[in-house]
Amino acid sequence: MDTESKQQVPYSREDVFWWGHASLEKRLAHVFGYTPGEYHVSTQDLESNASFVNYVRHHRLTHLHSGDTFDVVEKSIRKVLFISSLEARFYRERGALAGSVHFQHPDCLGVIETPWESLIFTRFVHGQAPRMARIAPQIAQGIAEIEERSNRHVQTNSWRQGYRFWEMDFFRPWYLLRWRFNFVRYLPSLDALPAGDARFQGLAARLRKLQPALRRAQAQANQTPRCFCHMDYLAKNFFVSPAGLQMIDWSEVKIGRVGFDAGAYLSAMFRQRDMVQFAKVRGEFLSRYVEALDQRFDAPSALRNADYFFLQNALWHFLRPKTIAEYQQRGKLDLLREKYEYLLTLSL
Repeated sequence: MDTESKQQVPYSREDVFWWGHASLEKRLAHVFGYTPGEYHVSTQDLESNASFVNYVRHHRLTHLHSGDTFDVVEKSIRKVLFISSLEARFYRERGALAGSVHFQHPDCLGVIETPWESLIFTRFVHGQAPRMARIAPQIAQGIAEIEERSNRHVQTNSWRQGYRFWEMDFFRPWYLLRWRFNFVRYLPSLDALPAGDARFQGLAARLRKLQPALRRAQAQANQTPRCFCHMDYLAKNFFVSPAGLQMIDWSEVKIGRVGFDAGAYLSAMFRQRDMVQFAKVRGEFLSRYVEALDQRFDAPSALRNADYFFLQNALWHFLRPKTIAEYQQRGKLDLLREKYEYLLTLSL
């Protein structure tokens, strides 16, 4: 389908807890408030490789009498120890990004929780995947807008909401212990590089020396303003549509810190560009980001957080066995060495 559905959904329903999965017809009838049998439903599986995702499906509902249609995405996320997914918790905070201008966020139409999964229903959007480097200024403005709006939202006086946000915080041990935030676990992957290659001699020891600086930057970041962070700025999570730049898939969402998403975007560009191209994109992005940053936030602190998160993400990606193997197969070890050297010179 080439365009977003132009039909208005009847109305969305409050989030609920069910003991069972129920049928598709019952799930959709509850979310949209119609009588079962009133609509014909066609379903298409969508691609997803996120952890704990059971499926992502596009449902088209066609009214049997009027022929009116509307489109919805259903995402099923399995639970661990009956704990609701972070993405479901984010979507329950519907007002956090209301009125956004630079990114459009598809409406959440309902969340159904069962003991084993979270079922999230959002409005279906479609469009062209953007060239992320070309829209660096717009991405910068969108990130600054998310930070400004969600920072106000997370400053709650409700103890229940405050506890939910505490559980979602990036600095909880159950997130920081993930391998992607502990790059030293990947250092043995460097053994796959050609033995005796002077370009990589002593590299593991040099990279290991980054660990104290990262720990200091982590401690400093923890004391800075909180906000929702998307953390996954790949082209697959954006669509250019008639309504604007659509941002989807909050599967990596956390309560992070101002600057983290800037680092996430730059790390995605660092993966995909050579060093000259990356320097150009970085300059354009940071110039617009600092300009768009809300006056309540300290710009040097936000940039420090961006560098911290960038370095964490980049080290994880470029030390993965898969990444090293890809650079070897493509005969681009000189570029890989350049990227390691850049990371080693990054000042936190």
